[in-house]
Amino acid sequence: MSWIGIILTFALFDNIVLARLLGVCPCAGAPRNLRATLLVGIATTALISLSSFASWSVQTLALAPLGLGFLRVPAFVLAAGFLAWFVEAMAARISPALLRAVGFSLPGAAVNCATLGVALLVTQGELTALGSLAAGLAGGLGFLLVLALMSTIGERLGAERVPRSLRGLPLSLISAGLLAFAFAALDRTLLAHLIGR
Repeated sequence: MSWIGIILTFALFDNIVLARLLGVCPCAGAPRNLRATLLVGIATTALISLSSFASWSVQTLALAPLGLGFLRVPAFVLAAGFLAWFVEAMAARISPALLRAVGFSLPGAAVNCATLGVALLVTQGELTALGSLAAGLAGGLGFLLVLALMSTIGERLGAERVPRSLRGLPLSLISAGLLAFAFAALDRTLLAHLIGR
């Protein structure tokens, strides 16, 4: 698959939240402040891309040669958790104010199903090391896009008169479902026409 194909597939056509239904919880509870949403999304995108590369490395260099493929999930969770702990420790040393501004725990995002889902999808494909990094970055950008859309929709719906029974999570899930329908219009046929295959 070409670079454009990898990016479009993981960011839009096979969006981890809307097509795979992984990571819906953080998006349904997205902050109503767009700045906070972008900070959370950027941190999660970085973690997803690094975790995808680390998972590809663990799968290719350790698990597959040793025949330990059944340990993929725990190995990927440990790799993502270690990366999150390391990045948070480095951020605490370099810029504690930035870490406080993000306002969420990176180790908590490491065990997010979106992080693990992208890592599992990357290792199933025939991607190279750079391809897995690009796919992780694109998957993270897709997560960021949905998070920003859900935050904006939630902010707009906060100003509307909504029946009490639909406020909060029910309306967020309905919004996510409607976004999933909109993203379903983007399919592999459109991808084939866009990249000329």
